[in-house]
Amino acid sequence: MLEVNFLMRVAFVLGGIFVGINLINYYVLGNSGDYLPGGPRMGEWKQAKIREACYPALESPERDGLLPKLTTNKHRIDWRDLTNAVEMTAALNCYLVTHPNAICERNNRAYIVDYIGRYFLKFDEMMNTARRYGDSEISTVKDLWDSPRNRAINMALMQSATNGRLIKADFGWSVPAAMKPMLDRYTGATDNCPRA
Repeated sequence: MLEVNFLMRVAFVLGGIFVGINLINYYVLGNSGDYLPGGPRMGEWKQAKIREACYPALESPERDGLLPKLTTNKHRIDWRDLTNAVEMTAALNCYLVTHPNAICERNNRAYIVDYIGRYFLKFDEMMNTARRYGDSEISTVKDLWDSPRNRAINMALMQSATNGRLIKADFGWSVPAAMKPMLDRYTGATDNCPRA
């Protein structure tokens, strides 16, 4: 009986350490890509080459007049959120619109899928903050995220779902709510990526 209690305590402590390490990795270090499903479609997000290919898109995003910008002086949007929205839009635009075939490479797909999740998470976070301040602030956030680059991203996401380059299984349990209807609609679409 004493051995069973000791083993249960050891198991509990080891389980707590395991969960703690994973929570730190996911939430603190931001390595959410480590928790994407594996398989033949998904590679190692840390090995993605698309990130380096798109560094120039992030060098001077303020020069790109098609990226998100505020249309009103009356807002409560934090400058860090604004900067994140601009940078995330610039990066995802490069990954999906400028380099539409990048998603066909397994490592790039893992990185892009993770980045799509982060993109929509930032939008949801900003919308949740805006709801505390009313319709005017909600409208401001929606306008911010409706730049020509954001619309191009939405079209590229639709295209990727239509042609099977993105499927629900790529996201695992972390499918962004905004993408669920699109991915459900095109379930079974055949991946049209060029075969090497």
